[in-house]
Amino acid sequence: MSERTRARQQRRKLLLELVQREEIASQNQLQGHLTRYGLDVNQATLSRDLRELGIIKVPLGSTGSRYVLRGAKASPQRQYEETFKRLVLSIERSGNTLVLRTNPGHAQAACLALDNLRHADVLGTVAGDDTFIAILAEKADWEGTRNQLLSLVGLVHLVR
Repeated sequence: MSERTRARQQRRKLLLELVQREEIASQNQLQGHLTRYGLDVNQATLSRDLRELGIIKVPLGSTGSRYVLRGAKASPQRQYEETFKRLVLSIERSGNTLVLRTNPGHAQAACLALDNLRHADVLGTVAGDDTFIAILAEKADWEGTRNQLLSLVGLVHLVR
């Protein structure tokens, strides 16, 4: 994996975390947060990341606006489910590992969503650019876990 890809994944993961825990009203504020974490990003790159991650600006009445994940009026659990559903294209199994595919650039966001869903059988995840893996517990019901995730994504017809 190239250094550029790693930097993009790290930046996007941080963006998702920031908009979920901070009230950020401008791209300048986002750039400031990223800089504090040692990530230098220009406005064009930041705009593209926001668009591709589904982060939008919403009004807060008379107090201004803030960035949120699209559909952020739902509970955090529902947001993670929606993000996972929107981004995951397929789920396959290899041993005690599930291999999940997304469109290019979306694996990090889908991986973060799965992490935050805190599925009991998922020990951890690792993301690439358009693919990520979920490591299942040794005694996990891999078929049941895969079927639950496929159902969440709306791919139940693909269960084998």
